[in-house]
Amino acid sequence: MSYCFGEFELDPDRGLIRSGEPVPLEPQAFELLRYLIENRGRIVSREELNEKLWQGRIVSDAALSTQIRSVRRALGDDRSHQSFIRTLPKRGFRFVAELDDGEADADLPGRPRIGRREVLGIIAAALLVLLAGIAAYWLTRPDPAETPDTPPRLSLAVLPFSNLSSDREQDYLADAFTEDLITDLSRIRDLFVMSRSTMFTFRGRQVSAEAVARELGVRYVLEGSVRIDGDTVRINAQLIDGETGAHLWSDRYDPPLDKLFSVQDSVTGRIASVLRAELRSAENRRHGPESLRDAWTMALRGNVILYNHSGPDDFREAFRLLSDAIARDPSISQAWSGLAFVHYAASQMRIPEVSRPDSARLSLEAALKAAALDPANAEAYWMIGAGYARIGQPERGMTACETAMRLNPNMDCGYVCAGLVRMAEGRAEEAVPNFRYALRLNPLFRPFVKQKYLGLAYLQFGAYDAAIEVLNRALAAAPEDRIATLTLISALALDGRVGEATDMLGKFRAASSGPPTTLAGLDRGLGWIGPGFERLQEGLRLAGMQ
Repeated sequence: MSYCFGEFELDPDRGLIRSGEPVPLEPQAFELLRYLIENRGRIVSREELNEKLWQGRIVSDAALSTQIRSVRRALGDDRSHQSFIRTLPKRGFRFVAELDDGEADADLPGRPRIGRREVLGIIAAALLVLLAGIAAYWLTRPDPAETPDTPPRLSLAVLPFSNLSSDREQDYLADAFTEDLITDLSRIRDLFVMSRSTMFTFRGRQVSAEAVARELGVRYVLEGSVRIDGDTVRINAQLIDGETGAHLWSDRYDPPLDKLFSVQDSVTGRIASVLRAELRSAENRRHGPESLRDAWTMALRGNVILYNHSGPDDFREAFRLLSDAIARDPSISQAWSGLAFVHYAASQMRIPEVSRPDSARLSLEAALKAAALDPANAEAYWMIGAGYARIGQPERGMTACETAMRLNPNMDCGYVCAGLVRMAEGRAEEAVPNFRYALRLNPLFRPFVKQKYLGLAYLQFGAYDAAIEVLNRALAAAPEDRIATLTLISALALDGRVGEATDMLGKFRAASSGPPTTLAGLDRGLGWIGPGFERLQEGLRLAGMQ
């Protein structure tokens, strides 16, 4: 059944139409709008929408807020006027626009027909209620975060802690403290925490807390510093309201070096108190000075390189450090999960001295080892999920992806994992919200990776315009990305722009070194992404690839 309201029509087959023109709307946002229209006679709670859209899977409130914003943008609505979808703080949402078909509302339960006189009476009464409501609003205004178009009230960005020590070699300790603190804070129930890799794009930059909050769409910003002098450490931390710039809390810690990582428990606890959140139970492994000087130091350094990798040489150096760390202490879970990522990359690209025919299997084995050593290591589980997809067993991967998202709801890789598994299972349309939410969680650190996979998903179910748009964004940031380039060539050809695709393929070949890329070679490297791979091949064949 289609619904008409204002300039819009919502049709199950054609999507959202405005004045005869289609309006782009993701499948999940479409279902959200349709569900609100179908239940327009009542308020629909967040819990009910979560159950409807995610079938009971555990997601953060920000995921629903993202879909609400998508619908508002498509309708040209905003939180001030709320002409179509009204937010009722702490209660839910309601579709409030009038449907053009006067009979459409007649079958809603509890909606008797009323005449013109009754309507005028209702309007007069409503005006009185509205005036009273305005007065009540200014007396008891809800927190701005109660509307989905403003930063969630419990949302936080942790800026990289500054190393104030004279020894620049100690930078990695400040980084490690920041990373572990973000991980711990990510486990606070209902707290939206920006990804660590996004936050490390601010490393070394002079930015205000207010500017960071505006750029990332968060309410609070935590900043601090670490100074190491001999065997003592001084840590300063302060929590700032990103909207007002007010300092909500600050403290200083002077632990001995061997207590460096345990002191974050106190920091996390105090922040949780300020935010009125409840800490999830988490078993975090703490390491003393001896570990910091050998195996743990190598594991930290190897993972820092991975977070900031720029090519095969970085992967090779990370592989050396992580392998040495495991040789010295095979019980470090983070070393194994880092090694799993190195092998995963080596199964996708040529890394000298690392890539092997069985790199995909080695990645999965390392990830399983990491999870066995530390069941709370979310990084390990997303690598397990992606690893099963990579070896052609995606049906075994989703449970691991869901575990990663449950352990750390603010880690973008967990959602990338789910998207990859769904693509590999032939459910590319369902993968789109996963990649888009990963971009929301981690918008600044290597967004082209998520955009590349998002474009690949769009291509697989025939949304060529959307694929071309997002792949162009990916290539603007990473013009040498091979998969993004080939996917764009295919999308252009399938969209009827064969000449443009052929020209792009020629430029790709001219810039490539080594053996030419063939359809058979791509099948060996990318065939695991699912049945939609045949569509990728079809477009490349149209462009002239053999």
